[in-house]
Amino acid sequence: QFVSRGVSMAVIYAIDYAEVRLPIPDQDLAYIDLPLAYRGSQAPPKGPDVVLRAKFAGKEYSWQGRIVVTEGQIDQESRMLHAVAEVADPYGRGEQPDRPPLAVGMFVEAEIQGKTVRDVVVLPRIAMRTADEVLVVDRDNRLRFRKVNVLRTDRDHVVVRSGLQSGDRVGISIVEAAIDGMQVRVL
Repeated sequence: QFVSRGVSMAVIYAIDYAEVRLPIPDQDLAYIDLPLAYRGSQAPPKGPDVVLRAKFAGKEYSWQGRIVVTEGQIDQESRMLHAVAEVADPYGRGEQPDRPPLAVGMFVEAEIQGKTVRDVVVLPRIAMRTADEVLVVDRDNRLRFRKVNVLRTDRDHVVVRSGLQSGDRVGISIVEAAIDGMQVRVL
């Protein structure tokens, strides 16, 4: 056969490592040490570890990787920055002998190692009365409204940076018409 100029003949993939493009929401960037490159600087240090998980043929498999670079732009529509994770030997068996290769086009979920935060309290989201207020039960079993500084909120939990002390009892039950100083029975 003859091939004309500009016709694609094949697609070739490297097998020594795979690159996986990971969209990271703008609001999550504060919690990850990403490798950022500046003009005129040396290559940025490697970023955080990543665990990639995928379901294949009804089973879940995982691959270890590391973020090696971030793309130079934020998506204008989604406000996401794309980081690139590198996975060594994506076609090797690794420690899971029945694991399939990390094939191009496979859908994966990524768990990225974030920054460590100390001296915080993690509460169930239901504990929040307003965006920055919780109910604390004092020593006399009376309700007290307490303002807190929320670091992060997700679907199920709230991470509180300040406003609570060690030993505080935070109410998680829904109390209709709660009043500061109201007597309650603790279960």
